Amino acid sequence: MKCTGKEIIERLRKTYKRDPKEYVAYDVWINFKDPFKVLIATLLSQNSTDKGTYKAFYTLEEKIGVTPDNLIKSSLEDIASCIRNIGIYRIKAERIKELAKIIKEKYNGDLNKILDKEPKEAREELLSLPGIGEKTADVVLLTCKGYPYFPVDTHIKRISQRLGIASGSYEQISASLMRLFDPKDYLEAHHLLIAHGRNVCKAKNPLCEKCILNDCCEYYSRINKNKPDNNS
Repeated sequence: MKCTGKEIIERLRKTYKRDPKEYVAYDVWINFKDPFKVLIATLLSQNSTDKGTYKAFYTLEEKIGVTPDNLIKSSLEDIASCIRNIGIYRIKAERIKELAKIIKEKYNGDLNKILDKEPKEAREELLSLPGIGEKTADVVLLTCKGYPYFPVDTHIKRISQRLGIASGSYEQISASLMRLFDPKDYLEAHHLLIAHGRNVCKAKNPLCEKCILNDCCEYYSRINKNKPDNNS
């Protein structure tokens, strides 16, 4: 049996409390309403834990201030020192300096000059920036503008494949999720699926027996079929 998007989100809502601190980009947006800060927070989250990203961003904000002007004036070493708790922090420090310079020189320090464009044009322009991939662009567009994109991280990819929603490329999975959920629910569904991936639908040793979606999960159905019948 396949669950509808409405059924999935209703079950997840009943199970998980949406704490902004668990989703760094969302927390940054709520606190600052500044898309540049959201962009930097999302860049920091690449290949990093949420806890590590949270610490790195707020250390950078406290010690330097996450604005194009402040980051341009700061040394690479100072930026790197603020974010050294996360992976490939030196490479990310270089990216941050580069992004700050581009946003300042090309857009007068205002990322809204990109985001205020039509969704497709805004996404293409974000993707042209150094270090900004599809997930990062989609997080910024959905979080800051509510544009109809569905970011796919490792948790969401895994859940989508196990449920039988979609597999394949980033674009294929994202498009399937956009068809499954109501556009007004994209951001909430994105967060709730991440929570489910962290807590139950884990990469190793998923807690399938307690999963609220196991009745519509192809993976669960398959492993149950392969279990030996103790009554035989």
